[in-house]
Amino acid sequence: MYTAFYGLREKPFALSPDPRFLYLAASHREALAHLLYGIEQGEGFISVTGEVGTGKTTLCRTLLERLEGEIEVAFLFNPSRTALELLQSICAEFGLPAEGLARRNLMAQLNGFLLEKKREGRRVLLIIDEAQTLSENTLEQVRLLSNLETSREKLIQILLLGQPELDRKLDERGLRQLRQRISVRWKLAPLAATETRAYVRHRLSVAAGEPKGIFSDAALREVHRRTGGIPRLVNQLCDRALLGGYAARSDKIGPSLVRAAAKEIPDARRSHERVDADRPTRPWLFFAAMCGLVAIGLIAGLQVGRSGLTDAMQSSLFNRSRTQAVADRIAAEADVAFGSAPPIVAAPPPTLARLIGPVSAGAPVAPVAAARPENARVTALASGLLPDLLAARNPIEALDTTEHVLLERFGRRTSTLEPAPRTAEDLKAHLESRGLEATAFEGGSLALLRRLDHPVALALRAEQARPAAAPMRWVAVVGFEADRVRVAGLMPDREVTIRIEEFESHWSETGIVVWERFERIPEILSHNDKGGGVVWLQRALNELEFHVDSPTGQYDLATLDAVKRFQSERGLIADGVTGPLTQIALFGRLERYPVPRLSDESTNESPPTSPPTSSMGGGTGGGERG
Repeated sequence: MYTAFYGLREKPFALSPDPRFLYLAASHREALAHLLYGIEQGEGFISVTGEVGTGKTTLCRTLLERLEGEIEVAFLFNPSRTALELLQSICAEFGLPAEGLARRNLMAQLNGFLLEKKREGRRVLLIIDEAQTLSENTLEQVRLLSNLETSREKLIQILLLGQPELDRKLDERGLRQLRQRISVRWKLAPLAATETRAYVRHRLSVAAGEPKGIFSDAALREVHRRTGGIPRLVNQLCDRALLGGYAARSDKIGPSLVRAAAKEIPDARRSHERVDADRPTRPWLFFAAMCGLVAIGLIAGLQVGRSGLTDAMQSSLFNRSRTQAVADRIAAEADVAFGSAPPIVAAPPPTLARLIGPVSAGAPVAPVAAARPENARVTALASGLLPDLLAARNPIEALDTTEHVLLERFGRRTSTLEPAPRTAEDLKAHLESRGLEATAFEGGSLALLRRLDHPVALALRAEQARPAAAPMRWVAVVGFEADRVRVAGLMPDREVTIRIEEFESHWSETGIVVWERFERIPEILSHNDKGGGVVWLQRALNELEFHVDSPTGQYDLATLDAVKRFQSERGLIADGVTGPLTQIALFGRLERYPVPRLSDESTNESPPTSPPTSSMGGGTGGGERG
């Protein structure tokens, strides 16, 4: 509305990164020079950090415009939280298959791709934006990418863009190996007062086609004071000030209009409050305040007197060990008897030998009876109890309960005569012997599992840290309820709901997705494949309105595009390969398949023991459940 009033051809302070409005301050120019030098010299790792809105993404776009054509670039704007998802995203960005492949296979094909680009004389650059959101495990995977090299140079260069939290994360001891490999590390600074003035005038000049003195010098000083020189805040504040000036029919923007506009921008208000808070207090006011505080403290101390000592003595009576308090709370809230599992006591966590007893080589394993009744009760676990519950739970009984629960969810009969699984491999073999698919994976996220909507077995550690020898407790994830995850296997006679954040902090990023392959189709279908499996896939996509051609049995480009669109809708890596996760998602979307779900209350009822038979493309209907 204000552009014509102020003689502007367009809005000068739009937030989109238009190269025409690019203004490189001293910090940005030096950062760009460091980036260009690091890339030209083949440095493996480069890191650029800065506060929100300081222009990291704009700087990166400028860098890409100045790079020569022989560089292959992959740009991850929203990096994945786990190492496996990150590798899948990188492969997908370079046009490589991603879904259904283990971490080792992903690394192998990425290495082959990099060697091919090396032979072609092209360099490869990976840019990871918002890198501060990556977990320590994922950052460790980023470091491992630097091992892809020849005897003379790196095959891939990696640029990490992030907020100051990335610097603090890199300075942690656990990431010292990655930190030592970063050869170029730069922190973007906000604009100085003179740079803020030049920045505003530059954008006005571009928008008008000629210099425009719309903001007075005092107004520009106020803009800098309110924004701290953060370019994004400068844009927001100046845009709002121009709108206010237009409403007031003022041809000049003064400091009063800037102050009025700042009241409508929360970050500008907070920045102003921080500036005021940093101002030194007058000495006499400080002295008077300290005297007042001392006087109040003396009066309060005289009034409390003996009662304060009494409170301290009473609080010491309740200063029991945390573990014993946890045991009392669990007993009071859940009314749980741990059976043969060790009781929760104020002692070090029991070792595996103490939990399962000595086992001689070749000795038969005594069967463990099913620990979960059909109508298990559900208990909401209070925050902080999970580590002690994990430490106390017998790992063999946890595996056994997890197996029984998963079999029940798929309508499979269980046997008390079969030995209990002792390892994750045993659990996987037992499930597959009942006609189920058990797809082991590393990495992933609860958000993805929630989208897949399938029961899954996950390995938890009692410690939130990740020591290599930390014992695992396998549990079955059987549902989600708002911000809580419902699991079986932690307690013998009930399911437990745990806050997702606390649960995820103990998850080792290892798990087994349990599902049923209702049709006889290959484990992986990909471009140019032929046969009945492709016919079923094409008909399934037709039912879900992702494919419009008649089924031909040929995995053609139209089928590839339909699979990618389906994968994108379900939050999967859109690589066009129909692997286990895509097949799980397809079975879950078609109503004719009795899939036990995490999001549907009806999952508490066991599905039919024998699924309905259907041809490779048979069945009608479709749609989405859950």
